[in-house]
Amino acid sequence: MIRATSPLLLLAATALIAATPAADLNQDGQVTRAEFMAAGEARFTAADADFDNRLNREEMRALREGERTERARQSFARMDADGDGMVSEAEMLASRQARMERKTDRREARRTRMMERFDTNGDGTVTDEERREARKTMRQAKDKRTKKRGGLRGKRPRLDADRDGFVTRAEYDAMGEKLFDRMDANDDGVLTQGEGRPNRKRKRGL
Repeated sequence: MIRATSPLLLLAATALIAATPAADLNQDGQVTRAEFMAAGEARFTAADADFDNRLNREEMRALREGERTERARQSFARMDADGDGMVSEAEMLASRQARMERKTDRREARRTRMMERFDTNGDGTVTDEERREARKTMRQAKDKRTKKRGGLRGKRPRLDADRDGFVTRAEYDAMGEKLFDRMDANDDGVLTQGEGRPNRKRKRGL
């Protein structure tokens, strides 16, 4: 029987309904709650090999392995620029450079958003007063997120809620809703790249 605290089930559930590029159905760089849940629904259906509308240990393990293989395939395909089935040193270096450029672009975009938000007089700079207000606002937002996550932690549902050894669609959907709420740190109803990742150190933008 699968216990609710089984590491296999908890990790597999997270993998099944995590916000991945595949969940971004309209490819706009954001994952809405509807897209998130639709992606989870598709994974559940794919995992339910015997079509009994519930997942057992073997089905969860098989899907997790399948997703690991697919991620590896996609990663290789991104590096194999010429599609010859091999990754040369030049392709590997180019892939690394592209990742660094994307990271830089995201950092600059984040800084631009912060400037637009905290440069209240619109002079293109952040004054000491604006900086203090910005830090105060960020602390308040952080406290709100911490309080929210603490509350959700206490309300976290069991994956196998009735402990019958199976994960039903209803149990799976309930976990998906809770995970989305936990990951949506700014409560805007969408997930952006990196949002909700645990143990991710945030760099100061001001």
